Amino acid sequence: MIWRLPMYDSWTMRGGGEAIPLFHTLRTLAFGTAGGALGYLLGLPLGWMLGAMAVTTVLAIAGVRVNASPKPRAAMIAVIGLMVGSAFKPEVLRQAGEWSASLAAVAVYTIITAAFGIFICRRLGRLDPTTAALSGMPGGLSELIVMASSFKADVRSVSMVHATRLVLLITTVPLSLSLSGALAAIGGGTVDRTVDWTMALPLADAAVLVFCAVVGVLLGRRLRLPAANLTGPLMLSALAHVTGLTGAGVPGLVIAVAQVVIGATIGQHFIGVERRVLVTGVILGTVLTCFSLAMAVIFAIGFDRFLDIPFAIGLLALVPGGLPEMSLIAISFNADPAFVSLHHLSRVVIIVVATPLILPAWLRLAGATGKG
Repeated sequence: MIWRLPMYDSWTMRGGGEAIPLFHTLRTLAFGTAGGALGYLLGLPLGWMLGAMAVTTVLAIAGVRVNASPKPRAAMIAVIGLMVGSAFKPEVLRQAGEWSASLAAVAVYTIITAAFGIFICRRLGRLDPTTAALSGMPGGLSELIVMASSFKADVRSVSMVHATRLVLLITTVPLSLSLSGALAAIGGGTVDRTVDWTMALPLADAAVLVFCAVVGVLLGRRLRLPAANLTGPLMLSALAHVTGLTGAGVPGLVIAVAQVVIGATIGQHFIGVERRVLVTGVILGTVLTCFSLAMAVIFAIGFDRFLDIPFAIGLLALVPGGLPEMSLIAISFNADPAFVSLHHLSRVVIIVVATPLILPAWLRLAGATGKG
């Protein structure tokens, strides 16, 4: 089976990817819902997302086409933006000035993990220089896949390494924090395993949230913001909440749906992948995950000791598990989602801005080294 990754942005199909039938999308979401319900019943942290991700990933590796249109995921990422934005209370603005040191640390962390990742993908994985550079970056899955196509890199290898990293971090970090007791330092926070199935939300508040979501996506895309479907709604939601226009949160049922959709659509990166690419991607992704997680632990300990930022919050703000996914985890843990999301956004911005700038210099260096 020849594997072709659908190249798309958040709303429209682009490039050489094939259109995805509605039946495939509905079937994938049905599989994800079943897996999410099982995860929820088992009491797993983020059970809806982890269960959906586990089922579709296993099915994809087994050869089942669990691909889906990007539109449901794009809509649910906008929902995550609304949820994160609702955490921006007036007191958050007063604290923002205190985050300069931790934001600078994120930049250092990003540089270290990127340098290690590129080295490992080039030496251990024996990937070509362009593919190694884009595979070794700590995060920004969607953006890096688009770059891989533009720079003629091996899209399959880039997506496989990052998908492996994403799956491992999303799985291990919530479970580790739940079992380790690290959440006690943030007020005994635990993953919210219950769902309020009611949709009780005043009409005025619902209208504000819908406006923030729709206009935020359009504005984010217009301004070409990184992760525009998340950052656009996030900014408008934050503005609406910090000014007191609304104090409403997203209903629990919608949050559960967002978890299922985001989890279910992760598995499609493993559809029909060749065994060689799968094995190489899993090995490299595992090595990079271990290193990035170890470095995140070291930095989080520093945050806790020197910046008075609880270890659990620092760890969630550092591990490159995906901006929407880590934001969702922070919301579920009640672990200062505004802080976590802002730090992940800064990492993604650094990667998106720096990668096209440093890639030509890296290719020249790799070419000169190869000739030598």
